[in-house]
Amino acid sequence: MKLAKILVAGAVVAGLSVSVAMADYNKGFKYYNKYVKKKSHVKSTQLIKILGVKTVDELKALFKDNGKPLVEKLKAAGQEKAAKGIEKIIKKGKLKDLEDFLVGIMQGKIPAGCS
Repeated sequence: MKLAKILVAGAVVAGLSVSVAMADYNKGFKYYNKYVKKKSHVKSTQLIKILGVKTVDELKALFKDNGKPLVEKLKAAGQEKAAKGIEKIIKKGKLKDLEDFLVGIMQGKIPAGCS
């Protein structure tokens, strides 16, 4: 019985470490600042307002299809520079990190200088 509990606990820990390694809030913050905020001067909280999303599920829906809906919505809102920054993040393969960062922003985890 103890062996089964240890195996289950090990599987849970391994699963958590894999999900943490896949995407990172801090890396998303770094990429957002480098490619979006620096070029377009749009703070992350402003970006959420520009996108017009009210829930995390609405935000996550914009990241479907490799972020195409996100880029299209930014272009439609007249934020060409921000859209180009997002496209660079997509090319680097860091879209999941950006998603985690923006989800964190919606959940109230706002770093200094982003409000």
